[in-house]
Amino acid sequence: MVSAMDHSPDPSPAPMPSRRFGAIIAPIDAVTRAGSLIAGLALLAILGMITAEIVSRNLFGRSLPFSWDYSAYAMGTAFMMGAADALRRGAHVRVTAVLEAVPHRLSRVIEFGACLAGLAACAALAWALSEMALLSLQRGSTSATVMRTPLVWPQSLVALGAIILTLQCAAQLLRLSRGERLAEGAAIE
Repeated sequence: MVSAMDHSPDPSPAPMPSRRFGAIIAPIDAVTRAGSLIAGLALLAILGMITAEIVSRNLFGRSLPFSWDYSAYAMGTAFMMGAADALRRGAHVRVTAVLEAVPHRLSRVIEFGACLAGLAACAALAWALSEMALLSLQRGSTSATVMRTPLVWPQSLVALGAIILTLQCAAQLLRLSRGERLAEGAAIE
C-alpha cells in the first residue's frame, strides 16, 4: 500500500513522444549544429593565434598585435555559439535530484517551468547583446587597442550565439510539450 506521504516517482511509464513540432525543431537543431561548428572553429582559431604568439615571441622577440584581442573575441564566440548545442545534448549543469524525488507529472511541470525561465533569461540576454552590437554599429565603436577592431563584428557573433541559444530553449519547450525527456549528459561524480 502506498501512503499519501510517499514521494517516490510515479511508477507509470512516461508517454511515448510524438513527432509534433518536428518542422520547427529540426531547423533549430540544424542552426544549433552550425553554431557548434562555428564554436569549434573559434577554438581552433584561438589555438592558432596563441601558438603563433608564442612562436613569434620566442623566435622573433615580437608580439603579434592581434593575437590576444582576437583570441578573446573568439572565446566569447565559442562560448555563446556552443551553448545551444550543449543545451540540446544535455551537457549544461542540471540538478535532477528534485526531478527524481517527485512524481513524474510534477517533474514534468518543474521541467517545463525551468525551461520557461531559461527561455526568458536567454531571450533577455539575446536582446541585450543584440542591442549592444547595434549600438556599436551606430556609434562606430572600435576596440581600445592597437587593432581598433570595429566592435560590431565580435559583438554580433556573441549576440547570434545568444539568439541560437534562445531558439534551442524554445525547441526544448517543444520537446517537453510533445512528451520527450530532455537530454541529460553523463553525471560527473
